[in-house]
Amino acid sequence: MEKIISTLHTINAPAGKVWANISKATGVNEWLPVITACHLDGDKRVCLTEKGAMNETILKVDNENQVFQYSIDSQPLLPIESVVGTMQVKEYGEQTKLQWDLKFTIEDESLFETVKQAIEEMYTAGASGLEKLSK
Repeated sequence: MEKIISTLHTINAPAGKVWANISKATGVNEWLPVITACHLDGDKRVCLTEKGAMNETILKVDNENQVFQYSIDSQPLLPIESVVGTMQVKEYGEQTKLQWDLKFTIEDESLFETVKQAIEEMYTAGASGLEKLSK
């Protein structure tokens, strides 16, 4: 069944700097703790974790609207498939609002709450990492 998890984070850093760190598409390991290394080849991104590689495709880098979208083509972390993530950065005074959504399918519905909690924790850690990197 298709699911969407939507998260909203307030980051105490300028939106331009947050966007710069997201939109470069590489260096994810600098702000998302689960990622140990990351490299980019065209629109293909490989992010390494302790459990193996996440193979991604960059779908959109919209600098005007500050929207970054990616698909996770394979990953070893969670029992989900057909994964598309969308990050949108918005200026909020001297702060930044980061809307980070994940759309995916999950076969075993009984695992959804566990998956949801893991994603929310991962995205909160990522927002915190972006804040530290973007100040």
